[in-house]
Amino acid sequence: MSTLNAENARLTQDDRYELATRAQNQQRLNSPRHFIMLGLLLLVIMLIVLGVAWQTRSAAISQNESAARDLVKVQNLIEEINMLQAAQSSGTETDIYEPLPDLYSTLQSLGTRAQLKNDIGIPRDPGSQTQGNVVLKTYKYTINDPSLGHLLDWVKLAEQEIPGMHAQSLKIQPRTQFWNMEVVLARYERRP
Repeated sequence: MSTLNAENARLTQDDRYELATRAQNQQRLNSPRHFIMLGLLLLVIMLIVLGVAWQTRSAAISQNESAARDLVKVQNLIEEINMLQAAQSSGTETDIYEPLPDLYSTLQSLGTRAQLKNDIGIPRDPGSQTQGNVVLKTYKYTINDPSLGHLLDWVKLAEQEIPGMHAQSLKIQPRTQFWNMEVVLARYERRP
């Protein structure tokens, strides 16, 4: 019980201390820290859960993209197998791995059809790697042309018109007056 006296207008040192203690206790009751701490703890937990979920999502997305690329490769292989089976059953089988004697002139004529301004010439350092019964032949070209579309058309025509030809690598760089394309075309050929 308080020792404050209403008749006494002056407070003693003990009365002031008692009032200050009561005010401090009431202030603690009015602003409970445990709710704030609980809220901060929940926020930290949610941020951790969000980080884990984000990493899991990123891993799942990259896994799905990888599976989609594999699916496209498998579908292309199935199409190629079906085409080979159809060609074999119809008797019009052409061996796509047969060496082509006029490959350079074919690539040159495809460059003309793709409307390239400059002659494509002969490939730099044509290479070959033996792998069992087949040889992987590579043809490196560096071509400059004002039109990027014509360069890409030439690569597309080479892949479509020459049996078994595919672009192994492709590097395109813009220059001030033209586009520079370094491409490595590759084709498997049966060993003679």
